[in-house]
Amino acid sequence: MTSPEPAAALAALVLGVHRRNGGALATLDFSRRLLDPALKLDSLDLAEIMVAVEREFGVSPFDAPTPPRTWGDLVRLVSAQTPCGEGS
Repeated sequence: MTSPEPAAALAALVLGVHRRNGGALATLDFSRRLLDPALKLDSLDLAEIMVAVEREFGVSPFDAPTPPRTWGDLVRLVSAQTPCGEGS
């Protein structure tokens, strides 16, 4: 995940794990809950994604004052703490 755009990078990561798990979604609906059954993610998949977000953007979702509940929440958290255009 090396995109300066958090939403695009996150969507690519989530959909990659989704497809690895047998899913066929083409786009990520950011209003979905993190473990929405349609995404075919389990808690280990979610942990993998959160660690990747922390590595890529330097933002730990685990340390957020309010834990993200949806993928949109996570994008807002990352966007608020990552300078525009910065990525690893």
